[in-house]
Amino acid sequence: METDYLPNTKRGSERHEKILDAAKQVFIEQGYARASINEIVRRSGGSLGTIYKFFGNKLGLFEAFFQKITYEAFYDFEEKGLWTEDIETSLLNFGRQLQQMMFEKEALAIYRLVLSEQGADHAEIQRIFMQYGPHRLNKILSRFLAQQTQAGLLQLDDCEIAAYQFVEMIKGPLHFRALFGESITPEKCEAVLKHAVKLFLNGAKVS
Repeated sequence: METDYLPNTKRGSERHEKILDAAKQVFIEQGYARASINEIVRRSGGSLGTIYKFFGNKLGLFEAFFQKITYEAFYDFEEKGLWTEDIETSLLNFGRQLQQMMFEKEALAIYRLVLSEQGADHAEIQRIFMQYGPHRLNKILSRFLAQQTQAGLLQLDDCEIAAYQFVEMIKGPLHFRALFGESITPEKCEAVLKHAVKLFLNGAKVS
């Protein structure tokens, strides 16, 4: 995880984590524009000087917070246990992990935050979201698809585009409904996922 400044003492690291935890609470509750640095200071027990030393400004703090949560969220995607020698099983594993992450209450709140931000930093907020969220997820999946294509098991002209398309097939019928407050059942998630995997492999798998 990259940040402008990382403390090199145990006490500094603990203070750094407390600030990021407090920032997570405040950003999710209040959004970016309305989030108060003073409230983050109050909840973390730190100081304004410490926050500016660690993160530079409010945007730097948001980026560090978002890096942290995506690092944690994508950890399981990087694990070798997610991927198997069977393409269908691997895509199902990936899809289930994505759905589990995508429909968490906090993940939906952050997505709403990014969509609703219209302030001076909105372009940077969107860049941060795309860089550490969808783009990173796409790299993980496209790397797997490229390996299968090189092995002659899939026929894909552009693995990056194919990865984005597969993710959208999983999200499409469900994500906006969840953002609007509808409860998405595990059974519905599984049905959408299996249908997406079937359609994807019918178009990409070498006979």
